[in-house]
Amino acid sequence: MTFWYTPWHMQRKRLRPGLQLAAGFMLLIAIGTLLLYLPISHQDGVDVSLIDALFVSTSAICVTGLTPLDISKTLSLFGSTVLMALIQLGGLGYAVVAVIIIRLASGRIDASTGNLLRDSLGADHRMGTKKLLGTALIVTASIELLGAIVLFIPFSQEYPLPRAAYLALFHSVSAFNNAGFDLFSDSLMKWNDNPLVLITIASLIALGGLGFILYSDLIDHIRERRKKLTVHTKIVLTTTAFLIISGTILFRVAIPGIDWKNAFFQSVTTRTAGYFSTDQTVLPGAAVALTIILMFIGASPGSTGGGVKTTSFYTAVKASFSLLLGKNPTAFRREISQESVMKAFFVIIISMLLVASAAFLLSITDPEFSADRILYETVSAYATVGLTMGITPYISTGGKIILIVMMFLGRVGFMTIITAFARRSAAGARYIEEKVIIG
Repeated sequence: MTFWYTPWHMQRKRLRPGLQLAAGFMLLIAIGTLLLYLPISHQDGVDVSLIDALFVSTSAICVTGLTPLDISKTLSLFGSTVLMALIQLGGLGYAVVAVIIIRLASGRIDASTGNLLRDSLGADHRMGTKKLLGTALIVTASIELLGAIVLFIPFSQEYPLPRAAYLALFHSVSAFNNAGFDLFSDSLMKWNDNPLVLITIASLIALGGLGFILYSDLIDHIRERRKKLTVHTKIVLTTTAFLIISGTILFRVAIPGIDWKNAFFQSVTTRTAGYFSTDQTVLPGAAVALTIILMFIGASPGSTGGGVKTTSFYTAVKASFSLLLGKNPTAFRREISQESVMKAFFVIIISMLLVASAAFLLSITDPEFSADRILYETVSAYATVGLTMGITPYISTGGKIILIVMMFLGRVGFMTIITAFARRSAAGARYIEEKVIIG
């Protein structure tokens, strides 16, 4: 029986979790593209090309925030609502949505579906599916609702009640999911003197970037007082705090005239959010370099953010220093496995090669832009950040396709793509080990 005539549930079981995730994200992107391409999604007299609809849909599902369009002047109320729904679906991930649908349709979650969900969120396969799903939904709904309530306070002072409520909900969803889409045309530039807006958005971004695995562990820790936090949670919390604090101090030094609250916001938003309260087109070279580094590191595993992840960064740094000292890498009185070290370096090196390749191709398709702007845009796309130095609307069709591919790879995860197609080989011949001269 051919694939096309095989029942859907049998087809799904044949596909590996990695392929299911990739195919699921592609399906959501296709649906989003069609919806955003409809005239009802546009404001009167505004036309949106198919490639731009695809770009925005990919950016939303991949919770990036890059867009060639001014969303506030292009999309209608229906269109921006579709965009918000795509952001929410992309933030939760295809697997969470699929599990909910399967649960409602069949009343149960089988082993294959459970593995899909755990792979999507980067969770240990011993973790309960229902518990992980419940944590993701409850944490998302609670934080987004609280964020919307707080944002409504300053927004209601500038806009009528219904509009203020809608803006508060949209930006809370966009911030928690690290998407960075805004309905103000200039991101948060007009709010750069409002501490409540900046701190609330920054908090939503940071909370969304911690990951549902961490929240599950924290809930268990609170319920069972004797249960210690996992090494994963400790690494995520300490690395996140270090990057935010050090980033704030360095941005305060690197950007002339910036105050502490905007330096703090710049440090947080570079961690895959895409909002900005400081004009990114006039950043000095040191600030551009720092932003690229922080974007590349990104958020944490199983979160709404992208990048190579805080755990990869921590593991690679720890392993490097341990190698110099001739010791095995450790974290919080636990030895880091060699498998984790290899994966961390693999993710970082492959990501660097992908970014370099994409930046090279962009320099060919769009030679009018300087190298720093192209690199900034490429890292922003791959790390699903959404920050731009103002070149996104002017990139060629070829350049947009390159960025679309980078956003997709950054959201689904290159490791997921590799494992989806990799075949386990049977144990073969072992070869004599040989040392290779390094350095």
